[in-house]
Amino acid sequence: MRMLEVLIVGGGVMGAATAYALARRGRRVLLLEQFALGHARGSSHGLSRLFRYAYPQAIYTQLAVAARQAWAALEADACQRLLINTGALDIAQTDLPYLKACAAQLAAAGVPFEQLSADELRSRFPALAVTDQTIGLYQPDAGILPASRCVATLIEQARRYGAVVATGVRVDRLLPDGTGVRVDAAGATYRAQRVVITAGSYTPVLLRQLGLSFPLLITREQSAFFLPHHRVLSKIGYLPVVRDHGHGDGESLLVCYPDMGEGVKAELFGTGVVVRDPYVLPPLPDPVESERIARRLEATLPGFAARLLRAETCRMTHTPTGDFLIDHHPEYRQILLAVPCSGHGFKFAPLIGEILADLAMQGTTKYDITTFRIDRLRMSPALT
Repeated sequence: MRMLEVLIVGGGVMGAATAYALARRGRRVLLLEQFALGHARGSSHGLSRLFRYAYPQAIYTQLAVAARQAWAALEADACQRLLINTGALDIAQTDLPYLKACAAQLAAAGVPFEQLSADELRSRFPALAVTDQTIGLYQPDAGILPASRCVATLIEQARRYGAVVATGVRVDRLLPDGTGVRVDAAGATYRAQRVVITAGSYTPVLLRQLGLSFPLLITREQSAFFLPHHRVLSKIGYLPVVRDHGHGDGESLLVCYPDMGEGVKAELFGTGVVVRDPYVLPPLPDPVESERIARRLEATLPGFAARLLRAETCRMTHTPTGDFLIDHHPEYRQILLAVPCSGHGFKFAPLIGEILADLAMQGTTKYDITTFRIDRLRMSPALT
């Protein structure tokens, strides 16, 4: 049996990006995806994900700057445009410390931004419901990544450089030994020098095979698409991606995307339903949650929730702190664990692919990923 250099488990955006990064370096790579590419039982499908720079922590703003360069390199390599510039606007009804911290990090990183008063918001974005207390933080260079197309592009480019991508192959067992890892999957056996786990909400199932159980929370989140009264004001060029923090007192974050042909997309963060078993088929979208989203959208952008067009769900995999997990297995360094999720990881995908390729082939990376080390998370004995 010929030994692979790297076997990747999971063909969402992180697995696809890792396969692309490794294949570009001339490595023998096999990516195993248990479902079809672009499936809707994970976190990487759909029309849109937000690319933004604004974070209250320096590490994420710095990585976002590097990620933007990585997306540009992928676009040049694939000869297609992926990131659609729309701008992004954070608003709140109070002098939110979060926005102050974001502004400080943007300034430190040299990323363009504007802090807008209520009167400036009314003038620039007339569709918004603005009170005299509303404040805004605008990032002109933020935008939208078409999620499914981004994954497809990464897979296409990985294959172009020689990566093998197999679908419908579920990993049954991971057996590390001194010379690599044996992988039993769908009746076949593979051997690899390194294994990278980028399995999203299915990660806990694989980690238990390796004697680890992390406090990962899996949730099912819902987005709703609406036909607005103000079709023109909902389009790119008139409406940026809006992130409404409300009064900052525990109110859920509303994120609203401009109409890209399928209606205005809106979602609430922090309202997801816990997923106990990732292999249970997701239920149909909840009409009660769609109504909750509609009410909040109407409060932020009156007339934008005129008619519900459809709703869809995806999953988020959360660490206790909301930070990413990117590290070697504490006992088996030939296995890499990657959970760069918590609902904000997609924008970093091509950069994280490079980081994982560095770790797989060199054992280290030039990027500071101290925050994402495994010893920062609480570990517990394997569940039985």
